[in-house]
Amino acid sequence: MIRIIKYISIAALFLILGCTKDFEELDRPKTTSNFIEPDALFTRTLVTGSGISAGVWQWMHQISGSVYAQHFANIQVGANFTSDNYEPRAWNIPWNWYYNTPNFASLTYNYHVIKLARELDNPIKEAVARIWNVYLIQQVTDMYGDMPVSQAFENIRPEFDTQKDIYLFMLSELKSAIDQIEANENIAGIEGFGQSDILYSGNLDHWKRFANTMMLRLALRASNTTVFDTQIKPFLQSMNTELTMTSSNHMARILPDPTGPTYHVKNPLTFVAVWNEVRMSKTMYVICTELNDPRMEIFFAPNSQGEYRGLENGLQHSYIQENRDTELIPNYNNIGSFLTDENTPHNLVTIAEALLLKAEAAQRGFIAGSAEDYYNQAILASFDQFGITDPQVIDDYFSGPAKFDPARALEQIWTQRWIAVFPNGHEAWSVVRRTGVPEMMTPVYTFPGNEEMPRRKPFPDSESQYNNENYQKAVARMGGDTQYTRVWWDGGN
Repeated sequence: MIRIIKYISIAALFLILGCTKDFEELDRPKTTSNFIEPDALFTRTLVTGSGISAGVWQWMHQISGSVYAQHFANIQVGANFTSDNYEPRAWNIPWNWYYNTPNFASLTYNYHVIKLARELDNPIKEAVARIWNVYLIQQVTDMYGDMPVSQAFENIRPEFDTQKDIYLFMLSELKSAIDQIEANENIAGIEGFGQSDILYSGNLDHWKRFANTMMLRLALRASNTTVFDTQIKPFLQSMNTELTMTSSNHMARILPDPTGPTYHVKNPLTFVAVWNEVRMSKTMYVICTELNDPRMEIFFAPNSQGEYRGLENGLQHSYIQENRDTELIPNYNNIGSFLTDENTPHNLVTIAEALLLKAEAAQRGFIAGSAEDYYNQAILASFDQFGITDPQVIDDYFSGPAKFDPARALEQIWTQRWIAVFPNGHEAWSVVRRTGVPEMMTPVYTFPGNEEMPRRKPFPDSESQYNNENYQKAVARMGGDTQYTRVWWDGGN
């Protein structure tokens, strides 16, 4: 069982400087360690990088991927709530909170974790932190495209790596980190993070499974690129799919701390539901209704009449302002109590997603195994995750429209993944961008010239202001810096 540790105050990293080696020896306290353990920093990067903070969750999901992928429809007014209308704007907050903000940015913390682990000659801690680093990088690159990786935190104005190079780096890092764990996990005296690891409590088998599942996610995301056959598919062919996530114990999840001192460690959906800012999208309602999917009534609460209704995306703010209290709040569906409970885990990668990744890979001939078996197991795992165990309900679902059909297998697999990742809108948006499944409904209103679903987020203002030369190179290479400039794996440069 994983657990979240109370917010930890991190002491600032420091160097003791002297003019000569002798002065350094005189200045160094005789009763302290020469090295700083990275454990507390690792706890911190897991907390901030998980996205459990309500602020991070809103910008990554609620007002970004979740309305683009039409899990939710927006019913709030204000400058920060125009994504459902596809307003184009620089997207500062996620970049800052993952990469740029002092005392919060998880990539910054994790850079120091890896560096300290190497200085301590601890290959286990280093490998685990490298796996986590890949997860963090993926959150950022899938939103923006190119980003600094190879020079990040080494150079005050780092160059941007291409997303192609980033993806090849991430896949190579995962494979190398798994090999590093396996080469050192049985060597006495090399300890992991233990209880400082709030994701897996130091369980190295679970970290390897997480890494292999991430490798599946990344490889399939890049499966439409020109280098897939030569440079990406070999990672799939070399991996042991039995060492991916295969049970609910392997899921990557953070348990919230209801008594924690700040909202950064509590269930973000508890806050969002109370604020009454979203309702179930009509797209979600239609798809779940057509499938007779029992998860809809877990995902969302009944309206004031005890019914379920899907709300069209992209309502104009003037309409929302006039009708929010009298129509939208009472007549449409807020987030369900299962998800808003203060103890509900914050999921990063689930067993259902892992199985659906294998279903797609098997259907496309990339790995061995039965796509149908993986598909059915994934639905069962998702039902179990959301507390749906009635045998009759399950039998009815598998004998209905969701029954596996080889003629439309990929469409079914992608639709089920879009459902199963809920409420992870960022990941759902990536599924829709890559596959076009499910088909998104046309919003009621979009900003003129922005009628299509956005494909990425524009870079934050800080990069054009303080790292302009490298920013301009990246923009020229990518072909622009708009929300319609496609990232590499989505057909861009």
